Amino acid sequence: MEKKIILVGCGNIGSRHLQAIAKLPYGIKVDIVEPNDDAQNLAKSRLDEISFNKTDHKFSWYKSISELTDTGDITIVTTYSVGRVNLIIELMNKGNRRFLIEKMVCQSVNEYNHILEELKNHNGKAWVNITPRCFKSYRKIKEFLPKEKAINFSVKTNSKNGLGTNAIHYIDLFSWLIEDNKIILDGKSLSDELLANKRGANLKEFSGTITGIANDDSSLSITFLPELHDEIIVEISIDTIKILIDETNGKITTSGLTYNGDLEFTYEHVSSTSTEIINNILQDDNCQLPTLLDSLNGHSELFRIFNAHITKISKENVELCPIT
Repeated sequence: MEKKIILVGCGNIGSRHLQAIAKLPYGIKVDIVEPNDDAQNLAKSRLDEISFNKTDHKFSWYKSISELTDTGDITIVTTYSVGRVNLIIELMNKGNRRFLIEKMVCQSVNEYNHILEELKNHNGKAWVNITPRCFKSYRKIKEFLPKEKAINFSVKTNSKNGLGTNAIHYIDLFSWLIEDNKIILDGKSLSDELLANKRGANLKEFSGTITGIANDDSSLSITFLPELHDEIIVEISIDTIKILIDETNGKITTSGLTYNGDLEFTYEHVSSTSTEIINNILQDDNCQLPTLLDSLNGHSELFRIFNAHITKISKENVELCPIT
């Protein structure tokens, strides 16, 4: 039976989701909502870059969700976080019940809880597209980590990689490794200068260090600074075990780890990860991504520390966190 997919937003990330959708091995009908002609053209050109079943795959293009007449077996939302809560609720009111949502989900705890409440009212389910926990490399690493021991987890890279945009990836990865979503963050070591965000004039970026602690005394440190190298370096240590992951160059170095063989890191892009994720949701009504509820604490803590930091610098109270 043909599966129906709705993709809302088809810019850079959305067009990569579209490539992943096109790789599904069965008949699909895809409704793509994108008001920007340049973004539509980008998405169509990226479809031309790959091979897929052009007979059983049907793609329809729209400028607004008001034009949609069908509901999706899954609806993928890749628009900016600004105003996204109303968009998702409108999609639910049109009958959509399964969602894959790009991070950041929204811009405040109130917005986040509103989406959760509406999902419950509509008997819906949603997952957040925070993918590192799905990477085969990290899943292999987790198999080697001693159970029920506190870990020290750190990330270091250049600030141009976007602390505000990407911190949630590593907070979620840390939470998944220790199997505890209740992480308390500290933003006292964020840099005083607020950076421009390439995604919009009203959006901000951050640099500096975020730290965190879990109930089992596991610790987290995420540092994005201009003086650091561009490579993203992740370090995981437990007692005498140390695992150093160079995500950029695909290298893993270990000490104190009993393992016969080579460990390699492969960064898995949306154009490939989303194929399996979407297929799992369509077939099993589940996937390896965090659910919307799983990611609530990570989002809430980032909203809290970023808003407090902006207030300290600007002396103005912030209700909506200007990240996406």
